[in-house]
Formats: sequence, structure tokens, C-alpha cells
Amino acid sequence: MCGIAGFIGTTKPNFSTDAVIQDMTNSLIHRGPDDSGRINLSYGDRQEQGHIVFGHRRLKIIDLSEGGHQPMFNKAKTLCITYNGEIYNYLELKNELTKMGCIFTSSSDTEVVLTAYQIWGTDCFKKFNGMWAMAIFDKNKRKLIISRDRFGKKPLYFYKTATDFIFASEIKALLKHPSVKKAPNYEKIFRYLAYHYRYGDIDETSFFENIYQVPKSSYIELDEFLNTKTTQYWGLNPGFIQTELSDNDAIEKFREIFIDSVRLRLRSDVPVGCMLSGGMDSTSITCVAYKILKKPIITFSGITGDVKGIYDESEYIDSVIKETRANYHYIKPDPADLFDTVNELLKFHDEPVCTVTWNNLYLIAKKVKLEHTPVILNGHAGDELLAGYWDHYHYNFYDLFEEGNIDSLFYEIEMWKKNHSRKPDEIGRAIRFIASMKKDRKLEMEKFPEYLRLFNNDIAKKFKKSITLNSEFSGELPRRLSIELMQDGVPTTLRPEDRNTMSQSIESRSPFLDYRLVEFCFSLPNKFKIRDGIGKWVLRQAMKNILPENVRTRKDKAGFIAPADIWFRTINKDQIYTLINSDSFKSRNLFNIKEMNNMFDEHMNGTKNHQMILWQVINLELWFRRFFE
Repeated sequence: MCGIAGFIGTTKPNFSTDAVIQDMTNSLIHRGPDDSGRINLSYGDRQEQGHIVFGHRRLKIIDLSEGGHQPMFNKAKTLCITYNGEIYNYLELKNELTKMGCIFTSSSDTEVVLTAYQIWGTDCFKKFNGMWAMAIFDKNKRKLIISRDRFGKKPLYFYKTATDFIFASEIKALLKHPSVKKAPNYEKIFRYLAYHYRYGDIDETSFFENIYQVPKSSYIELDEFLNTKTTQYWGLNPGFIQTELSDNDAIEKFREIFIDSVRLRLRSDVPVGCMLSGGMDSTSITCVAYKILKKPIITFSGITGDVKGIYDESEYIDSVIKETRANYHYIKPDPADLFDTVNELLKFHDEPVCTVTWNNLYLIAKKVKLEHTPVILNGHAGDELLAGYWDHYHYNFYDLFEEGNIDSLFYEIEMWKKNHSRKPDEIGRAIRFIASMKKDRKLEMEKFPEYLRLFNNDIAKKFKKSITLNSEFSGELPRRLSIELMQDGVPTTLRPEDRNTMSQSIESRSPFLDYRLVEFCFSLPNKFKIRDGIGKWVLRQAMKNILPENVRTRKDKAGFIAPADIWFRTINKDQIYTLINSDSFKSRNLFNIKEMNNMFDEHMNGTKNHQMILWQVINLELWFRRFFE
């Protein structure tokens, strides 16, 4: 797990390439405090005219020796790699390559990655089970190959001009290059605030103009003249649904893949711990890890309030700790420090943060570092694979109705009413919305509250536009889950998760994002996800005799959220009022200040809960102050 940077120029540089790559990699030291490297490359016959430079910061997780130093060459010096991530199945690939006659001189996964590319070319990306962002210079093909993992867990940004291509793990590193011009991306800012935070990462843009992310599941080929070709090497298969799969076969297959996913992600030459919220996903990972390791594992849990089952899941966490004899740690954030923490966050995130939850998870990451646990497992994406959110029931009801499966529809509705405290009229409203949305997919953007009124008319008129989220899945529940996985929910989660953990030099691994598990879950009919009025059916069945029963059978869902609505009405009230009425905030010429204060008043008097947009406004203003003042 590391930080990478590099650049290609087609003309002779008027700056010191060594000094620039040093500045770029120094800005990433938190991603890789253990080692650093940089190298100047060339196509062989254009060294005086152009330049190719790689830089690297290393966090030692696999092979703690110098054998994992980067940038790394192959033996013939025809390939060079700078790589961030972990390929969890590197031992299996190494064994396969050894049988083909390849010889390895280290125990690092980086050498396996480079050798895999040497043997299989860009097809190697299909074989990797892991998370990565990498650049490989192929001297023989006179190309630079830049690749990113299937789900975009590892970040990789780039900036391109007519004569330069610059890439790095974080935006702050790009800004160290003299060719990169810094400017706000107002369209992205507008979307972040006017609609909903979930739509912040539906494309490859960033909050900085002309700075983009390498697309997930893809690689870019760049020739010596900076011509680019982008290829997608992986995607979900909407046509493969296992309609004849039995309950027992589904449960056994899910359990098999899930346990193997956790097993692979426990591979490390340094200590490994688990994030433990008390929910199904993190509990499943913690308990399976305990059974694989056959010894207690260290766990970290956030407790953010006093409302049982909403902000405090300690009852369930305690059950897991007892079951696994975990070496546990509880962390309770202090909201009085919220503004200071946001400034810290922005130092590492470079972009506004989506929700206040990440404020708390950042504080947990700091605790993890103090406990000397460089690798942490998390439960991200379990809800998106297995229908864990409240509105997923609505999509399932709609699919049952469309299929004409009326008996099952009535049964699921009755069980849903029995198991969940939702308003009775919710189903009718939801079904009508989904039906209208199916006719006009642009209505999907109206799923969440919008805040167009907070912007001045010129800004709203300039950037308001219809956005359509696309999926090739036919059923409404599979369609919604695929969008959450690849376009809104998961991408919006992975960005702050990476920045939070890497800010503390911690590698965060997500067993639910093993591509084999993802492919299997998306091949399952709805009934394996929602049954008897409860979500995550196949996970619950697969975890029998592995999880504490009170967690495995719990019907509610809390999630790791913060009581920001309360904080903002009390301890942070004066700070927020001062911010939205400050001269700097008004000078942005983005907002209708009167409407902003009306919204603030609505939240303070309790008539509406605007904690989400207030958090985003705080982030945006402090981001402007950090990067543009």
C-alpha cells in the first residue's frame, strides 16, 4: 500500500524533474512512510526531447525487505512499475507463473504484478483479485499503461495538457507539478450541494477543473505523443441470473467465497485488525477472521451517541467481542473539535467530504494507528450486494408486482410490516415513485431532497441539468444495487475511506468487494437477498453458527452515523452561523445568503433536519479557504 506519482512530457523540461517528483512524492509521505524511490526513464531515442518520471512512497505490508522497493524493473529493464495496492491472490498467481518458468527474487506482490504483465500483458488485470492503482512503463511497446482496480478502491488522478501527462494517488501531488493549473470545478461543486452527496462521484471529475480520475475497472494506454486509449477490462454481467439455484447451493457457495475472501485479505506481514460496528457485515468479517486465525483479533468500534440502536450499537458489539475474545477498542468522537477535524480531513482528502460520518471514522483511523495496526478490514459494500438498505424493500416489492408474483408480494409486505417500524403509506408512495421513475429515469435524481434554492440564480441556471444513472440490469432491485455499487453509494464511500485510513498510513481492505463475491451476488435472484421481510438473507443463512445470534437475526439497521443534527443545533451552532455569514463565504458569489440563513433557522428550530447540507456547506467553505486563499 503506497502513494504513486509520475509524469510524461513531450518537450525538454524547463524545471528539475528530480525536484518536482521529489515534491510530489513528499506530499504523499502519509501513504508510504517506510521507503521512497524515483527514477527517470526514456523511450531510448528521445531522452533529450522528452521525459518520463516515476515516483513512489512505500508502506510496507507484504515483504518488509528491500525486495519490494519501487519503482521496480523487470530483469531485462524493459518494464518499470510504480504501484499502490495489494493483489491478494499474488501467491496463487506466483505459483502459476513459476510453473511457466518465471523466476522471482523477492516475496513481494509487486514483482508478481510486473511479471504477470510481462507474461499476459493487459489481460493480467482480469486475473488480479485486489485493489490497485499502477503505472507500468513498457519500453518495447513505447507505452505507459495506467490501471485502476474494478471498484476504484485505490485512487489515481491525472492532468493532461498538449505536452504533459501527470498522474498521482492524490490531487495534492498533482498540484506540485508546474504544468498543473489550480481552479475550482463549479459544476462538481453545484452537484455536490444542490442534489445529494451520493451523486458526487458518479463520474471521473474532481472538485478541481481538468483534474480527473482514471476510470475504475479500466486501464489507459498512453503513447510517447500522449495519445490515449481507455479500455474497460471488467464489468457486471446483467444477463447471468441463476434462476434454478437451490437455497442450499446458494448458501454453501456464498459461504465458500466469503470465507476465502476474508482469508486472502488476512495475508500480511504486519498486524491486521477489524472495524466492528455491530452490524451484520463487519461482524461477519470479524467472526470469520477469528475462525481462520484461531486467535483473537483486534477490533475498533465507534460509539457516537446515546440513543440505543441508532447511534449506539454497543449491545451488539459486546456480543461479538465476547464471541471472538477480541482485543477491542471503543472510540467516541468529540463534536466540539468538529471544525478542527474538518480542516485536518481536508488536508488529506483534497476535496470536500461527503458526510459527517467520515469525521468520526477519521478519528477511529487515528486510534488504529496508535494501536500499531497497519491493516484493517471493513464491511463496505455488503448493503449494496445484498439489499441492506430500507428502500431496497420497495424495489423488491415492485419486482414482485411486475413479475405477477402477487402471493409472494402480499406475504413480503406483511412480513415487512411485522419486522420494521415503517409508515403504512410508505409502500404505495414508493411503488408509485418507482413506476414513474421507470418511465423517466431522470426522476431518479429526485429521490433525495434538493437544495437548488440555496444557489444564486445565475449559478443554478448555468449548472442545473438532468442526470441519468444507467444500468443494464432489468429488474428494479438489481438495477438499483448495481448503480449503488458502481456509480453512487460505494464510490462515494471508497473515496473518504481511502483518504482517512491512508492519512494514518493504514491499509483498509474490503472483503465484500472481492470480485468473485460481487459477481456471485449479482447472479442471485432477489429472493436470496430479501426474504421473509428481512434483507441479506443469504448472508444470514451462511453465517449460522458463526455469528452471535442476536446480531445474525437483528432486523434493524443503524449504520455508523453521527448525531450531527443534534450537534449542529447545540455545540456547533455558533460556528456554523459565523461561517455562512462570513465575508469569505459571501464572496464566493455562489449562494443566496438569505435562503442559506432560512435553511439554517429551519434546522435550529427543529422544523426540518438539514444536517447533511450543513455539513457539506462547512466542508466546501473550509475547502475554498485551504486551497484558494
